[in-house]
Amino acid sequence: VTTDKGEVYNLTEIFRDLNKGYFRGRIAKPVLTWSARKTYRILGHHDATHDHITISTSLDSPDVPRYVVEYVVFHEMLHIAHPTKHINGRRYNHTPAFKRDEQKFAYYQEAERWIERNVRKLKKEAKRK
Repeated sequence: VTTDKGEVYNLTEIFRDLNKGYFRGRIAKPVLTWSARKTYRILGHHDATHDHITISTSLDSPDVPRYVVEYVVFHEMLHIAHPTKHINGRRYNHTPAFKRDEQKFAYYQEAERWIERNVRKLKKEAKRK
């Protein structure tokens, strides 16, 4: 566990704004942290067992638009709103309802596009020591 306050973005502020704007304040605040290392494959993770959301420090940069960080936090919050379903021994995390709600994010298309266009840069920076 690191901290919710990055060099550029504060995860608690982002969570609060998203919770108010999209969830009517109904999502209980989990522990929010930046990852210890930069990553490029997994930009966010929700751990239901430990009530924890981790966001990649790769996104805590002035080069990353705020709406991208918001989108990743929003995605992880949706995992709280749409818990994993277990059907016939299989786990379903991104159900049709989850995907439908994900597209309600105001900058959904822009964020997806930004991530797709910048994944190589994120990878390069994550591998830099």
